[in-house]
Amino acid sequence: DAARTMEVFTNADTPEDAQEARHNGAQGIGLVRTEHMFFSCEERLENMRYMILSDCKQERAKALEKLITYQREDFEGIFT
Repeated sequence: DAARTMEVFTNADTPEDAQEARHNGAQGIGLVRTEHMFFSCEERLENMRYMILSDCKQERAKALEKLITYQREDFEGIFT
């Protein structure tokens, strides 16, 4: 670190990615691809599909409430 002449940022799609990158010397997060947050488990992916395939606004809004919960949790983990 004393000889470093530039900052190193990482791409992180999950809190685990961010933690590992920081452990290996990254100084921050450069890119978060939010669509990848939904690939981490089947439940998240199912809710994403449900939102995409919803027939009406009410169904879409219900699915979005679940998705925003996942994103909030992940963003808190990535940026803290």
